[in-house]
Amino acid sequence: MMTPNSIASNSSRGSIATVSVAVAIFGVLALIIAGRTIDHAMGIQAMTFIALVTAFLVGTGMWAGNLLDRNPFDETKYEDTLVKYGVFASMFWGIAGLLVGVVIALQLTFPNIFYFPEWGWTNFGRLRPLHTSAVIFAFGGNVLLATSFYVVQRTCRTRIAGGMWPWFVFWGYQFFIVLAATGYLLGVTQSKEYAEPEWYVDLWLTIVWVAYLLVF
Repeated sequence: MMTPNSIASNSSRGSIATVSVAVAIFGVLALIIAGRTIDHAMGIQAMTFIALVTAFLVGTGMWAGNLLDRNPFDETKYEDTLVKYGVFASMFWGIAGLLVGVVIALQLTFPNIFYFPEWGWTNFGRLRPLHTSAVIFAFGGNVLLATSFYVVQRTCRTRIAGGMWPWFVFWGYQFFIVLAATGYLLGVTQSKEYAEPEWYVDLWLTIVWVAYLLVF
């Protein structure tokens, strides 16, 4: 006879498997792009995504092994660990974004400070959008994600739905931040104020937002 706990455990394993397969597919696509692109910067972006996917899959595999013992997706408890991760991420990206802001503020007074011609990514033109996007989207975005995950559980009086999918939303958003930030530094942008990440980063963010919608 299937008990509520065993049903929840099977559902949890199913969501982990689904998320892992979906992320792995995008990792394979990134590997194809890395092997076929003639754009060096895009190749670096693809390899960065592959590294992120590998870390995600390894981490998920190590963590998921304890599901049968402690079932972290117990529907009777709030998923506050996800909220705590969101708070930590927001503080991390906030500090990073503000530090970059200090650097570019100094560059306005001392144009040659922290500037090395052989390293194009240290100039004001690349660091300035990194600063604004880090503060707005990385810091502010994670604050909003963590707040929404906290509030919806309290207002609905139930655990956030989807098992592993809320975690995909969280980590997928961190992937977006890293890809956007490294793209700025490499000069891979659409040159649009506050909408600068390239098309493949936009597509990834769209997938994350759709998953976010379905979770809610």
